[in-house]
Amino acid sequence: MFIKAFQRSIGLMQATMLLLASLIVGLSLSAFQIYSVYQQQQQDINEKTRTIIGLSEGGATNAAWALDTRLANEVLQGIIEQPGIKQVEINATLRNENQQLLARLDKEQPDYSALSQWVAQLFFTEKLTLITELTIVNQQQPLKVGTLRVEFDSVHEAEKFVRASMTSLGIILLEALLIGLILFFISQWFITSPISRAAATIEKVDPDELHIDDQKIHVPTMHKVDELGHLLEHTNQLLDRLKISQSKLRHLATKDPLTGLANRTLIKEFLANMIATAQRTSGMVAVIFIDLDRFKHINDTLGHDMGDKLLKYVSIALLRQIRDQDAVGRLGGDEFLLVMPTKAITDVVGMAERILQVLSKTITIDSYELKVNASLGIALYPNDGDNADTLMRCADLAMYKAKEHKTSQWHLFSEEMKLKVEESLALETALSGAIRHHELEVFLQPQYSVEGMRLAACEALLRWRNNGEYIPPQKFIAVAELTGLIGEIGLWVLTETCRIIQRWGDQAIPISVNVSGQQLADESFVNDAIDIVQHYAINPTMIEFEITETMLMQDLDKSFDRLTRLRDKGFRISIDDFGTGYSSLSYLTQLPIDALKIDRSFVSGSEQSSVVLDTIIALGKALGIHVVAEGVETEQQKLALIENGCDLLQGYLLGRPMPVAQFETDCLGFTETGNLVIEGLATQTK
Repeated sequence: MFIKAFQRSIGLMQATMLLLASLIVGLSLSAFQIYSVYQQQQQDINEKTRTIIGLSEGGATNAAWALDTRLANEVLQGIIEQPGIKQVEINATLRNENQQLLARLDKEQPDYSALSQWVAQLFFTEKLTLITELTIVNQQQPLKVGTLRVEFDSVHEAEKFVRASMTSLGIILLEALLIGLILFFISQWFITSPISRAAATIEKVDPDELHIDDQKIHVPTMHKVDELGHLLEHTNQLLDRLKISQSKLRHLATKDPLTGLANRTLIKEFLANMIATAQRTSGMVAVIFIDLDRFKHINDTLGHDMGDKLLKYVSIALLRQIRDQDAVGRLGGDEFLLVMPTKAITDVVGMAERILQVLSKTITIDSYELKVNASLGIALYPNDGDNADTLMRCADLAMYKAKEHKTSQWHLFSEEMKLKVEESLALETALSGAIRHHELEVFLQPQYSVEGMRLAACEALLRWRNNGEYIPPQKFIAVAELTGLIGEIGLWVLTETCRIIQRWGDQAIPISVNVSGQQLADESFVNDAIDIVQHYAINPTMIEFEITETMLMQDLDKSFDRLTRLRDKGFRISIDDFGTGYSSLSYLTQLPIDALKIDRSFVSGSEQSSVVLDTIIALGKALGIHVVAEGVETEQQKLALIENGCDLLQGYLLGRPMPVAQFETDCLGFTETGNLVIEGLATQTK
């Protein structure tokens, strides 16, 4: 815990380092001081020794010469009263050189601490017993008359040393601590605190809000010219550069790079702000969705450079029509959005009429005379919605309504359309949980070979049962594509199809699965399809992907690449609703296609449709591609298709889409042991 705090705080780190440095210096000085105390105490002991000898030697000599025990005791009593003396004695030297003890005194020793005793053993063992010879001068010759023996208390001396050392150590360490604290407070005041304040200011700096506030770090006066001041000044310079960069990035992020108008993000922000203001003032906000009618034709025929110039012209024309309080932006492609606060619907209609008038004029660009019309959809706050997304969506729907009504180029969002939007939103919400709630189901519709009318394959068709009621596919598939759910739903259908084929085992027949444009555009679709098939150990040839012509031609290069990868892995590819899209013969020779599926409109159409039908079948035969006819509903249609050489037939006459269990019963037979057996003629499956 302390280590983490130490690493996170330069103040704590600085205080710790200063205190440690002060303590180390203090301990070093204390060691020197303690050594000085020891030396001084040794000198004191020597001084005490000389004093004792000087004061006691005469009396002790007289006592030893006279063998005077009383005098000897008096002399010893004077010595032993001195502090630090443990034992004293006087011995007399007889004529025969023997020693006679005249007197001895011992002092009772107090209870010393263990530390004092330990120090005494280490440092006070030498020179603590003093023996002095007592002599007199006899006939000009020194005569030894005895000895004076003094034994010092080493523990007493050690205790004095310990007390002196501890006092010295305490004083020095306290001085070191005080010096460390003083240095800490000085550094804290002059260095750490300014750094901490600067760090706190930097932490509060919001890079996303630099354009709103001038967020700069204060440089303390005392640090104007030192290293910290330079650091903070450089940080302020970096913030200024960041502000400039952010301004550029914000411009790039919120402005359309071609026209300079607000992009989708910024125009939505303008709209949201206008709505907030209108809420406070009980006002209205109009949203006008503008779509150029002939832009794609001009872009395709005259080139993208001409298309870009036209978009710039439209942008300038729109900017000239708006007021200061209005805003206009480019959503993408040839779509623009104008938002305006208003007090009356007549102002909005007037704006729409002016825009249509300006855009309907013939203009000249690079010597080309161009005329671009527009379709406008109008939605109002608070009538049609209370947020930016809803209003933009309503205006978009109204614009499509204007395109449908050829007589009018602008359309107001209506209550009827509002009900459809609410229904669509409810459908979208319910569809998002359809897989999780097990509401989706795969139906199968049989396909029969014209040779013997035997069951050859089937098509997997998605059904959604919500609250006990089946929702028509044409109703929810569009919602799934609009919301991006189609990818997840498509993989679920493929997974269920593989489970069905796995359950059928050796009796399995190929199943065709529809693929949406969003799925094919997804880079991960091919790998996902391969992974699912491998997971269920299914032969890829049992899966046929159906792709519509219109979807296929949206990006032919990518379509070719992904379909080729799928076919290389063994999947079969068929073109669904053939004849209703581009019907380009060139792509039929380029793409890896296994089958053409004729749209039902040619099967049940007029005599002219019959000619087209015969042509498609002949084309398929010439290219070696199987031809499948769907929508076969009458016996006459069936016979005509067989006569013209169609390979496979599909339709209500031969079998309606049905649940898997019913398909297995009606089109595939279960034996009593549960094995599947392919049944015979189509007439038996009705």
